Amino acid sequence: MIRIPIRLCLVSPVPPPYGGIAHWTALISAYAKGRQDIVISQVNTAPNWRSIHQTGIVIRSIGGSLQLLFDIVRLCISLCSNRFDAIHLTTSGHLGVVRDLAVALLGKIFGVPLVLHIRFGRIPAIALANSLEWRLLRIVMGMSSRVVLIDKTTYEAVRSYLPASKVELIPNCVNTHLLPSGQPRDPYATRSIVFLGWVIPAKGVDELLSAWGRLQPQGWRLDFIGSYKPDYRDQLVRSHGAENVNFLGELPHDIAMQHVASCDLFVLPSHSEGFPNVIVEAMALGRAIVATKVGAIPEMLAEGAGVLVNSRDPDELEREMRRLILDAQARVSLGEAAKKKAERCYSIDAVFLDYMRVWGGVSNQR
Repeated sequence: MIRIPIRLCLVSPVPPPYGGIAHWTALISAYAKGRQDIVISQVNTAPNWRSIHQTGIVIRSIGGSLQLLFDIVRLCISLCSNRFDAIHLTTSGHLGVVRDLAVALLGKIFGVPLVLHIRFGRIPAIALANSLEWRLLRIVMGMSSRVVLIDKTTYEAVRSYLPASKVELIPNCVNTHLLPSGQPRDPYATRSIVFLGWVIPAKGVDELLSAWGRLQPQGWRLDFIGSYKPDYRDQLVRSHGAENVNFLGELPHDIAMQHVASCDLFVLPSHSEGFPNVIVEAMALGRAIVATKVGAIPEMLAEGAGVLVNSRDPDELEREMRRLILDAQARVSLGEAAKKKAERCYSIDAVFLDYMRVWGGVSNQR
């Protein structure tokens, strides 16, 4: 018996710029190419019109409006040219919910079921405030055949506020086959702490440099990997100094992973997150991790898979970094526990089957 593959329209950003959702898109699309049961067509929603550091409401409103128009035109062309079984739409919220509403309406017009993939962890807060973002998002969720959520807190909040919604809890994943091996470090080499992400205030960069400035451990360096604005980097250097600190900029993903694989400690002190891919990757590489108690990170690093600290607290961050810098065995134990959990819970081989179940379920509605 010949099985007809699912035809999926994936509405999601693609690198560049590099970011968590864009990386997820590239990961899923590449993995799907090796399968016979699904064919994915992409509508790229990456905001190439602006820098990641341009967060002003005027720029975002004007640029976002043009982006919305381009996204909708491309989606219309794709829907007219193909017969899809489902649309999979990723959203990071904020002003993007206007685009999400437009995509949901197009899905209804063309009769294609919509899977809404919520990729941020602010649902409990915006639902409690009953903000405009939440009210619009509720409409989109109501028009969706399935809603995919990435962390338990968001899942429980949506189930509480919208009990009739058909929601699925599916974590982010990692393709361990594409990662370098995390090898033990040369005991005589310079030790390294790695941060990987956009070098912006919301990622806790100030707190990390504040903690580092007070630590100044002998034989260690701090590497920042990710896009940054030169003016902001200069501000950080003036405020905190830059002794044994390297700003490496945005690197190709495989090169960035080599840096993570060879580091002694991975740190992500973000103020907010959804389900950060970099944490899953650092876990899969067997690295000791210090990260903040935001988004899905607490459940990711549970079971001894990492160390949690409060966000915006450089003192606590400094204490935990100091403890792990001085305790090599603790770093090894944390890394081993993290790797085992990543292989058990976040392997793409297992998680992709959940996506296939969702896509197959909604496609049957056609």
